[in-house]
Amino acid sequence: MSQNLSRRSFLTGSALGAMGLLGGAALAGCSPAAPPEAEESTSGGVGVSGEPSWINAPAEIAETEIVESIECDLLVIGAGLAGVAAALSAAEHGLSVVVAEKMEMISERGAGAGTIDCADSLAFDDGACASIEDAQFRWMQTCGNRPNEALVAQFLNRSGEAGDWLVEKARAHGCHIGIWDGYSRNPLLPDEPGYLIINGGDDLDRPDMPFVGPEVLYQDSVKAGATYLFEAPAEQLTVDDSGKVTGAVLNTKDGYKKVTASKGTVLATGDIGGSEEMCDYYCPIANTIPNIYTPTGANTGDGHKMALWAGAAMQEGPFPTALHPQRWADPSSNQLEGPFLYVNEKGKRFFNEGTWVQARSLQIMQNTADDCAYSIFDASWPEDLLDSFSAGGGMFWDMFREKGTSTYQTTVDYYAESIEQYLDSVYFKADTLEELAQKIGVPEKEFLATVERYNELCDARYDEDFHKAKQFLYRIDEAPYYASKVGAVLLVVVGGVRVNTDLQCIDAEGNGIEGLYAVGNVSGDIHAVDYPINVPGNSHGRALTQGYLIGRMLAGVE
Repeated sequence: MSQNLSRRSFLTGSALGAMGLLGGAALAGCSPAAPPEAEESTSGGVGVSGEPSWINAPAEIAETEIVESIECDLLVIGAGLAGVAAALSAAEHGLSVVVAEKMEMISERGAGAGTIDCADSLAFDDGACASIEDAQFRWMQTCGNRPNEALVAQFLNRSGEAGDWLVEKARAHGCHIGIWDGYSRNPLLPDEPGYLIINGGDDLDRPDMPFVGPEVLYQDSVKAGATYLFEAPAEQLTVDDSGKVTGAVLNTKDGYKKVTASKGTVLATGDIGGSEEMCDYYCPIANTIPNIYTPTGANTGDGHKMALWAGAAMQEGPFPTALHPQRWADPSSNQLEGPFLYVNEKGKRFFNEGTWVQARSLQIMQNTADDCAYSIFDASWPEDLLDSFSAGGGMFWDMFREKGTSTYQTTVDYYAESIEQYLDSVYFKADTLEELAQKIGVPEKEFLATVERYNELCDARYDEDFHKAKQFLYRIDEAPYYASKVGAVLLVVVGGVRVNTDLQCIDAEGNGIEGLYAVGNVSGDIHAVDYPINVPGNSHGRALTQGYLIGRMLAGVE
């Protein structure tokens, strides 16, 4: 069975049937003792033996090759947001911590972290979730009711606490703290207003990063006594005769170092999005679009592999993806999309545009030949966009505005400047619809018919073609006319090793694997089917929260 599946075959269902072999059997309980059955394939994911190249554990590294042995209470593998949060949380409660990171520095990315109810430290009246019950329902609904709901509840219940913890640390470094104000107000697709913005800092090495939360936690963890070993990838876990994970062997420039951790080993290695082979097996769709994860080469599923070799189970697949429609965005990763008419390369409309960032990305991937669609609007776009925010918005509809320092007009002004600056690359402008069709390379006749039909629906105030809410129906009839180029990119693959609410890795029968824990995107069962962005930035928020919790749990603090 070949894993090399096209984007369209995957999204339209034929691949789901093929992946059924993996989802129900192999992915639910992959381990060295029970490798998945598969036909021979020449794809990267499955070798001639019928097994992925990484499914079986490598030979044990001999004691004679160990140049140094290190003992600690807690070993954290990975120094992204989840890893540094775990390190600080444990160290500030008295545990000795070693962090092993394969890159030369900690991993930082993104613009913020999604939380629920961190309003205590932010003093914003609407910084709190209106209904956690509703938020959890929408999360589970988006994920096809397949996650471990106890993990979802744990995140929603404790992320505000973790957010307050990070905010307190960041303020001590002189960082600027804020809440994103561009979240969706759509009653059908509301976002929760807890996306933390943290930047600047008086004493940080990289204050220019859009989100400096990881460096804040890193610096504080070092002050609290945590030891970091960089360029020291963990190659395999160490397991005693009882099956308990006791630590790991690191491959450093000085040779192999063995770390023994009495309290536990925490995997915080991130997702599999940087491994074409693992994505081919667990998430084929991830290999069909550009991956914008940084640092490049970090997220290759190392923790997933080591957990499998230790007997842990993987959540059912295919794994879900976090997507953004940023492929053709301006250098600031913003672009005017809004709720306006979209057309594909054939000049045809193909979905309800008044939707959220994941649906927008997936619809483009499914309904275009080259992952390129065009958002079409006219000279009245500033008024139309401004009008849409009270009942819409969200990522890449609005922009990354901060509450208290900007307004909806800020977004309109930004896009007005961006359009002029990036004409004929991101945006296209024409005096007639015929000229616009020519500029974006779509069939003129079909395009004109699409716009005419769309205007009829706007006049009727009822979209019988795709049922977009009437408040988002804006006519296209006033020159000049515009098109914005839109396509999807991959952020992370949010699927991984099964864990319980102690964040302990579990086997296929649900039994905990003693000594082994997983946090952030190496852990699974909190997302499934799709990425629920009703808590914007929850991939980062989950990493922060689970890292904060595991340090406390292993230190005996709830």
